[in-house]
Amino acid sequence: MRAFTRTLLLSSAGCFALTALPAAAQVSESEAVDPEAEVGRSNGSSNAIIVTARRREETSINAPVQIQAISGDQLQARGINSVDSLAQAVPTLITSEATSSPQGGIVAIRGLSGVDANPFADQAVSFNIDGVPVARSSVRRLGQFDVAQIEVLKGPQSLFFGKNSPAGIITTRTNDPKGYFEVGIIAGYEFEADEIRTEGYVSGPVTDTLGVRLAGFYSHSEGDIRNVAPDGGANVFVPFDRRVPNGDEYAARATALFEPGDRFDARFKVAHNRSNTSGSTDVLQFVDCPLGIPQGTPAGYDTPEDCLADGRVTATDNIGPNFQNLDSRFGEETYLKSQQTLASLEMNYQLSDAFTLSSITGFYDAGNSYVGSFTANFLENGIPLTFLPAYADLEIREVTEEIRLTSDLDGPFNFLVGGLIQDSRGEAQALVSFNAYNPFPRSNYRYVQNGTAYSIFGQVSYEFLDSFELSAGARYSREEKSLPVFESALSSDFDNLLNIEAPREVDFDNVSPEVTLSYRPSRDLTIYGSYKEGFLSGGFNATNPNTTSSINARGNLESLIDPRYGQQEIAGFEGGVKASLLDGDLLANFAVFDYETTGLQVAVLVGVTQELRNAGEVRTRGAEFDFTYRTPLDGLSLNGALSYLDGEYTDYQSICYSGLPAPECQVQVNRFTGEAALLTDLSGTELVRAPDWTGTFGFNYETPEFSGMRFELLGNFFFTDSFFTDVISSPGGRQPAYQLFDAGVTLKDAGETWELSLLGRNLTDERYFTRSAGNPFSGSAPGGTGTVLADTVAVTSRGRQVWLRATYRFGN
Repeated sequence: MRAFTRTLLLSSAGCFALTALPAAAQVSESEAVDPEAEVGRSNGSSNAIIVTARRREETSINAPVQIQAISGDQLQARGINSVDSLAQAVPTLITSEATSSPQGGIVAIRGLSGVDANPFADQAVSFNIDGVPVARSSVRRLGQFDVAQIEVLKGPQSLFFGKNSPAGIITTRTNDPKGYFEVGIIAGYEFEADEIRTEGYVSGPVTDTLGVRLAGFYSHSEGDIRNVAPDGGANVFVPFDRRVPNGDEYAARATALFEPGDRFDARFKVAHNRSNTSGSTDVLQFVDCPLGIPQGTPAGYDTPEDCLADGRVTATDNIGPNFQNLDSRFGEETYLKSQQTLASLEMNYQLSDAFTLSSITGFYDAGNSYVGSFTANFLENGIPLTFLPAYADLEIREVTEEIRLTSDLDGPFNFLVGGLIQDSRGEAQALVSFNAYNPFPRSNYRYVQNGTAYSIFGQVSYEFLDSFELSAGARYSREEKSLPVFESALSSDFDNLLNIEAPREVDFDNVSPEVTLSYRPSRDLTIYGSYKEGFLSGGFNATNPNTTSSINARGNLESLIDPRYGQQEIAGFEGGVKASLLDGDLLANFAVFDYETTGLQVAVLVGVTQELRNAGEVRTRGAEFDFTYRTPLDGLSLNGALSYLDGEYTDYQSICYSGLPAPECQVQVNRFTGEAALLTDLSGTELVRAPDWTGTFGFNYETPEFSGMRFELLGNFFFTDSFFTDVISSPGGRQPAYQLFDAGVTLKDAGETWELSLLGRNLTDERYFTRSAGNPFSGSAPGGTGTVLADTVAVTSRGRQVWLRATYRFGN
C-alpha cells in the first residue's frame, strides 16, 4: 500500500507539472517579462515569496534555483524553533545532534554532508545568517529565534555563497526594526520534557533614520528521555540525572538599521548564544544489539537495556571520581557547555540608478567543551564494558569581509562582481582515557589551525528574444591553512605535550563556474537549466595523532602519516520549472538534478587510526516537486513536497564494520590513497543519509471571524524511506522508514494581538536516528571468521512534543 501511495504521489506531481505548463505559457505578448518590472507577480498576489538566492531580492519563481523558503510566521505557526525540526518541512534535509561531533551535529542535503568528527573540518552544507557565511553546524542555534525567513537552497551554491556549499546553503534572515513601535512575547510549556521556552522582542524607531530591535529567548528543559539504569549493585555507576537531555539555553540579538536617505543604508546585528546542558552522550542509546543485549553483559545479569530506539537509556552520566585524578578537567559528570557570538555589518550604497555597492563584514566566535562517555555503559568490569570518557574543547574564530557591485542597467546586459576574504583560527584539545576504577590514559593532544581564504567572483546576464536570459559566472577561490601547534603526549607521560614533526602547511585553488539558461514567457513561469560546480575545503586531521612511540633526537615526536587532506569537488546539471497558476493561488516547482562528487572526504584506516582522506566518488541524481495552494475555501491553504533521490558510491572502499568476514572484508590497496588496509568495496551501493523517497503534506485553515476571534487549524504529515546512518553501511546503522504527524490549533483575536495555541509535534512518538556508530569493544574483528556484528549506538530524535503556548504583541 505504501509503495502504491508513493507511486501515485509522484505520478500526480509529474502530471501536474506537465499539464500546468501549457496553461502558464498561454499569455499575451503584453505579459512578457519586463526587466524593469517591480519584484512580484503580474497579478500582484500577496502569495509571492521573496528570496535572496542570487544575492538580490526577487520572487522565488524568478530565481532559477531549487529553493524552499519558509517565513517566520509559518515557522511559528508550526512550532518550528530549530533547524533540526526544519527537516520535517524540507525533504532530503537531514540534521541532528551527534555524540562525538565537536561541531555539535550533522547537516546533510541530498545525501551530502561533511565529516563532523574532525573539529576543523568544514561542513558540506553551509549556513548564511544575515549575510555571514559559517560552515559550522553549531551556528544553527543562532538562527532559531525572531526569524523573518529561512531559505534552503539545494545543490552547489559556490558562485554566490563561496566555499563549503557543495550540498547547499541554509540562509536565515532575522527580523529588522520597522517604522513603528512593537513589542511581543511568546511563552510556551512542553509537557513531555517539562520544557519552558520564552521568546520576546521590542522594536521601533529611535529617530527618523535609525531603528533598533532587541530580541531573545530562554529555554529550560528537564528532559524527555528516562534513564532506567539500576539504582545500585556491583560495578554499577548510578546516574546523577534520571531525565535527559536537561539544561538551559539562552540567546539574544540586537539590530540597528540606519537609513539616512534613498541611496544608503546600514544594518548592524550582533547575537550571542549560550547553553549549559547534560550533553549528548547522556542520550546515547543502543538501537541494535545482535545478541539481544549489550555485548559483555555478565551472564544471568538482568539488564534493563532493551536495545531499541525509544525514550529509555541506560548510559550513565556518572563516570566516577577517578578520571579527574588523571586530569581535573574530566570531573565526575558528563556535560556540554557552549557559547557563540555572531556579528554582521551590512552597508549598501547606490552609486547611481544603475549601480549598487554592498559590503558585509562578519565576525563569528564559538567555543564548546564537553565531557562525554562513549560506550553507553552503566557497568564497569573491564573490556568490553569499560568506560571510555573524553574531554574535548574547541575554539573557533572567523572574520569575513565581502564586497559586491551589482548593476541594474536598462539594456539586456547586467552583472555582479565581488570579492571575499576570511581570516580564521581554530584550537582543539582532547583527552581520552578508559577504565573507571584504574584510569588508563589513551590520548592527549592539541592542535591550533590558522587559515586565510579569499575569492573573487562575477556573473554576467544577457536577456534576449524578450523571454530568455543567459547568465554565466565563476568564482576563483584560494585558501591557505597552517598548523602552528601540533602536539601530543605519550601514554607514559600523559601530562607532557610534545611537538610533532609533520607537514604543517596546505593550500588550495579552485575555480567554480556556473551557467544558467532561463526562459520566462511571463512573470508566472520560469523554465531553467544550469550547470554548476562547487567544492568543500580540505585541511588537516585534528583527531588522535598517529605518531612514533618515542622521542627523536630533536626532542619531538614524528607523525607516521601526513595529516593533510584535499578538497572535495562536485559538478553537474540541474533544471526545473517554476509556475504561478490560478491567478497566483497555486505556486509549484519541479526540478531534476544529476551531480558527481569526486575527492569524497571520508574516514579511512591509515596505520592504526582513522584519518580523513579523499577516498571516494559519489553520484547523486533525482527529482523534486513542491507546491503551495491557496484554495477557493477562504482561509484554507495546502502545501506539500516530494523528493526522489538516487545516491550511490560510484567508487568507494570503506573501512570494514565489525563482524564483516572475509572475503567481503580483506586487505586491499585503497585506490585513492595507496594505503593497504582491511577494506570492503562499497562501489555501486547506497550513499549514507540518502533515502529514496521523502515527502511532506500539510494544511492550514483559518476560520472566519466570530465574536472578534478566529481559530487556526493546521496539520502536517512527513515520511521518509529507510537510509544508512554511517559511512561504512553497517546493518545495524540502517534507520527504518518512518512517518511523523504534527497538528495544532490556535485561538486568536481578529487583530492578532494575542494568541493561545496547543501544538503537537511527532504525535506518534516516533524515535529515529540519523547518525550511528558501532559501540567500542563490541563485535567480531573484521576480516576473519567471526560474524558477530557490533552493538549499534546512536542519539535518537526527540519524541512526542505537546506545547501550550501564549503570544501577546502590540504595536502598529
